[in-house]
Amino acid sequence: MALLMNKSWKIALAAAVIGLGLTGCVSDQAIGGPIAKVGFQHLPKIRLNVANVLVKSNYKGLMEPPYAEQRFPTPPERALFDWALTRLVAVSGKAHTAVAQFEIDEASVIETKLKKTEGFRAMLTYEPTARYDATAVARLNIKNDENGASGNIRVTAQRSIEVSENATLAQREEAWMVLVENLMADFNTQMELQINGYLSRWVDPQSPQ
Repeated sequence: MALLMNKSWKIALAAAVIGLGLTGCVSDQAIGGPIAKVGFQHLPKIRLNVANVLVKSNYKGLMEPPYAEQRFPTPPERALFDWALTRLVAVSGKAHTAVAQFEIDEASVIETKLKKTEGFRAMLTYEPTARYDATAVARLNIKNDENGASGNIRVTAQRSIEVSENATLAQREEAWMVLVENLMADFNTQMELQINGYLSRWVDPQSPQ
């Protein structure tokens, strides 16, 4: 990937400041190799005693500014689909009448332009000029029409990142990938806690706790 263009009258400074405890940077060094996709294959399956797991999205992105998820290599909506399809597994088949449904309610990324410092200082530094606020909201509902048993949980995860003005497109995409990875790490943790806390009656005993 391309190196940043250096200017002799500037000191190169490219930093990505990530909100809510996430830290990282976009450096002025070359980034090696392709950008990795967000994945969950390394995580154990969440085995549910249901006949089927249905996955759907209710989110309708506007596909125009200030929404920016359509520009991401892996948008939050795709990552949420991948999470559900990879981690949630029905193990009862026809032996159980309960059905689980995973629904995506929001998977947005909002881009906010940041005001740059004016004057001499602006000539000596590169500053963040854009902030990206990502939100993932999804529900997991389980219902058994035969006996009326049901349970549902809803998880919201949010992360933010700022990207420097001198970041290349490749570096910007890498920062976006880090944002989605950490957003989904938060989402995954909360989902595991809520499933084991509120939907435990449907969790197969062989499923890791």
